[in-house]
Amino acid sequence: MGRARGVPVAAVSILLAATGCFAHRFRSSPRVGIVGGDPIVEMAPAHRFPSIPRANMVPLAHLYREKLDADDRVLGLALGGEARAYPLGLLDRFEVVNDQVAGRPVVAVRCALTEVASVWDRRVDGRALLFEGTGALWRDTLVFRDRETRTYWSAATGAGISGPLAGRRLTGIPAVVTRGDRWEEAHPESLYLEVGLGTEASTPLKLKLYRISPMQGVSGEKTSDRRHKPKEVLLAFEAGDQALAFTPREIEERGSVETTFAGQAVRIEWDPTVAAPRLIAADGGERPLLTMYWFALGRHFGRVVTLSETIGRSARARSPEA
Repeated sequence: MGRARGVPVAAVSILLAATGCFAHRFRSSPRVGIVGGDPIVEMAPAHRFPSIPRANMVPLAHLYREKLDADDRVLGLALGGEARAYPLGLLDRFEVVNDQVAGRPVVAVRCALTEVASVWDRRVDGRALLFEGTGALWRDTLVFRDRETRTYWSAATGAGISGPLAGRRLTGIPAVVTRGDRWEEAHPESLYLEVGLGTEASTPLKLKLYRISPMQGVSGEKTSDRRHKPKEVLLAFEAGDQALAFTPREIEERGSVETTFAGQAVRIEWDPTVAAPRLIAADGGERPLLTMYWFALGRHFGRVVTLSETIGRSARARSPEA
């Protein structure tokens, strides 16, 4: 009984004891501004959270390891006949990665506190921006910044929240979080992010401890919504201030689900090649899905609807008794 999920219990106890310290640090750190009634909190100087201005992408054979397995997770992107994989262990250390895929400027963004892993088009009004980390959080989620205008952007929604481009939104690009071996099988031609760290590219221990702790970010705020466990990882389809949320297992068990959300007819399919769901809109185009802890969804969206709730409503609408 001396270990929990392969992690020393003593180490977990230390992290739990530090929870109050994190909350105090959050309350006492400098405020960049107030957005939607919540502060943008500068937890640490930006230079302590290095970003990558230009991704170095290499074939898997040139990576520090020549084979990925089930324990490796990547943020995978297939665009215009090209494939990219950003190992989450690296994204946990370099949270903002600028890249160009099939001639399209993109940025991969990661927030381990809320389990966000997303890809955005870097262009605004036809101008490609260069993004960097800030060391700041808003609603317990990473805030990143473009160097050109110094606007702060939410990693959860791609919305400009403070600065000259506040109110604008980056365009999300469909990507999947999946096992490294699955991505390798589906996209043998894929290139992989390489930063020269070798075996140090794994997720830092403090983040591994955080994942199994009861902490819900560092603000001290806790969700009261019990429809899912606070740290259950969900996928969400965003429609303005609303989000349709579901677990990967819900889609894998059904294979395919058709539903209507926020006036939009959508089909969610299980893609066995990468072991992840994909959402297809009525026009046949794929739409991005946001990966996020359950506790964080309610902090970024005014209304979060679960898939089972929409399916239940559809069933009642079709029922003769309805």
